[in-house]
Amino acid sequence: MDTLKKRLGERFGGRIGMLAHMLMTLSMSGQPCDLTFMKRKPLIDVVIHDRLALAMMYGAGPKKMLELFNDIRLKSGESVSISETWSIFPMPKNGFTQAELDAVDMAGGEQVAGPKGETVRQMIKNVYHCTSPEEEEKYLRRYLAS
Repeated sequence: MDTLKKRLGERFGGRIGMLAHMLMTLSMSGQPCDLTFMKRKPLIDVVIHDRLALAMMYGAGPKKMLELFNDIRLKSGESVSISETWSIFPMPKNGFTQAELDAVDMAGGEQVAGPKGETVRQMIKNVYHCTSPEEEEKYLRRYLAS
């Protein structure tokens, strides 16, 4: 895990750099994603407004980009800040059918993947702020399907 952290640090400069890269990519592509936050429930299947990508394309400087990352607009009209964002999970453009979700191999949720030995299930429960076994199952299924 330390090697992964080191590589992410070298490539993106840290967590915020990685999130910024993902937000730019999603802003350009229009691909939906789940946004999870440090202190609140996630936003599901949101699309990042293309203003991030357009600002970069038209030469916005660091000051303007910082301003935009502190006021990330979503196509739904909502706005979030990169500093409150915990994780970003890209999702398919056309979503999932119920059959696709039902077919997910849930064994992947029991794999150890966290820096402190957490399973994928435990990590999803934490980042999505699940309050019931049903929510945990729903979000784990979405994550594994993606």
